[in-house]
Amino acid sequence: MPYLDHDGEEQEAWCIRIIADKKDGLKLKNAWSARRMPIHADLVALGFLKYVDAAREAGQARIFSELRPDKYGTITANWSKWFGRYLRGTIKVTDDRMRFHSFRHAFKDYAREAEIPEDVNDAFTGHRGQAVARRYGSSLAYPLRPMVLAMSKYRVTGLTLPAPPPAYRRREAA
Repeated sequence: MPYLDHDGEEQEAWCIRIIADKKDGLKLKNAWSARRMPIHADLVALGFLKYVDAAREAGQARIFSELRPDKYGTITANWSKWFGRYLRGTIKVTDDRMRFHSFRHAFKDYAREAEIPEDVNDAFTGHRGQAVARRYGSSLAYPLRPMVLAMSKYRVTGLTLPAPPPAYRRREAA
């Protein structure tokens, strides 16, 4: 998606759009949940864009087409259940407070550690914020430039990412 940098020059950022799609079982909690989010450079380096291209070329409607809706039509419910079983059974986490939703809490903590402003942090997570001033502005969409800059600062201390699988490695310019 295009945006203007501090010098007024047009830049591009890869983004994920989070939207409701009733036919696909994707629901949003509220209006603030619909958003676009810049893709972190580490995910791009790991081959996420190639993975998306491969999914598109295979005719998949969604990036993660293996996810199946539960009996109520909610796509994420089965994923959350699977993750809970994986967390308890494979990884052997015994703390019942740890669950898939814990990633959102951790994201907020690491964003604070990276000194990402609260309003940008809220834009990432789809939170509205309590300040009345947050309701002012010309658009529901948060400006992309501060989100791109904030995403470039986001780090998980102590996390070492694996090398991307060969099929998703970037080709270096010759």
